Order: sequence, then structure tokens, then C-alpha cells
Amino acid sequence: MSVKKVLIGIAGLLLGLSLTQVYADTPNFYSCKGKDVSLTFDTTNLANSTLVNLNLGKKNYTAGEANIETQTTVMGDVKTLLIKIVADVEVKKASFIIPTINLGTDSSGELISEAKFKSQLVITTIATPFISTPYIGVVNKSDYIDLICKASLVFKPL
Repeated sequence: MSVKKVLIGIAGLLLGLSLTQVYADTPNFYSCKGKDVSLTFDTTNLANSTLVNLNLGKKNYTAGEANIETQTTVMGDVKTLLIKIVADVEVKKASFIIPTINLGTDSSGELISEAKFKSQLVITTIATPFISTPYIGVVNKSDYIDLICKASLVFKPL
């Protein structure tokens, strides 16, 4: 074996040892604010269940994992919770979009534990009148509220 091959091998080994290990993780806490709206989406609690807190004006809504619908789309995950039912009149749901975000240690070794993003809260009212003919008009009326959000990687105690 030549000296050149040995030196190249040693240089490669040293370079490999000097590289910082890179890892990515999914955020586990999100907080959002908009006009008359605040929203938190938390997966950090000890039971590993999801909790949504939504404040719309003066009304507060919460939902555990069993009461949150999730649909994965190209935009990210759309989370939906039921906020109101009026029998034979309407059902009201609140939906928000969580884009795919990776946090963790980058190639320079820096820990990136937060990311800011824009999203929307969609309040959809689904008309469910008890009538003998089809409902005429917009059946799924939606209002859109712009949100400024922050995704965080919160480390859980063991």
C-alpha cells in the first residue's frame, strides 16, 4: 500500500470524525395568533396525547387527540375540531393547517428549535337543516383567518 493511499485514508477518516451529526425532528408545540384568535397545538404532555386550545374572541375551545380529525395534504396536516352543533340547523368546525417542519441540529452543529410560519384558521359552518327539499345556497360556508405561528421543539423530561 502506498503512502499516498494511507494519507488519503487517514484524511478521510479525520474528516468523517469531524463532521457534526445532523438530525431532524418534528415540532411538538405550535402557537398561533390572528385577529381575535389564539391557538396552541401541543403534543408534549406526558400522556403523549394531543391538545388543542383555541380562543375565538371570548370563546374558548379545547380538544384532545380523540376529538381532532387529521387529514394529510400537500400543504401539510389539516387539523379539525368540532366547535358547535345546533341540531337540524348547522355544524361548525374549526380547521388549521400545520405544514411539514423539521427542527433539530443542522450541518454546522447549531440547534434549531423554532420555526415561524404563516397559516390559516378556517371556521366552516355546514348547513344541516331538517327540511324535505335540498338546502339551497352555500352548504359549507367558511371564514378564513390569517395566522402567524411558531413551531417549537420542546424537550420532554424523562
